[in-house]
Amino acid sequence: MKFINTKYQKHARKILANNIRYFRLKKNWSQEDFADELGTTPTYISNLENAKRNMRVDYIGHIADTLGVQVNDLFIDRPSVNNARVPRR
Repeated sequence: MKFINTKYQKHARKILANNIRYFRLKKNWSQEDFADELGTTPTYISNLENAKRNMRVDYIGHIADTLGVQVNDLFIDRPSVNNARVPRR
């Protein structure tokens, strides 16, 4: 079976990316702070928040746990979050 990348799949990734940024900023974390908490790199966080990366379902759970939210909160279609920078602590 051939995998077809539809506009809906891209839309879902953009919703997820926007919500990751939304909850990160709500915690007043920089991408570096969030990367430290998540156990990854700031570059990976940037790729997630710009919808450039796919991720496994279990990793979405890890992100939700780290942000202190439910997985379904990461899939709510919210208005786009400005790419506000938070200085690293």
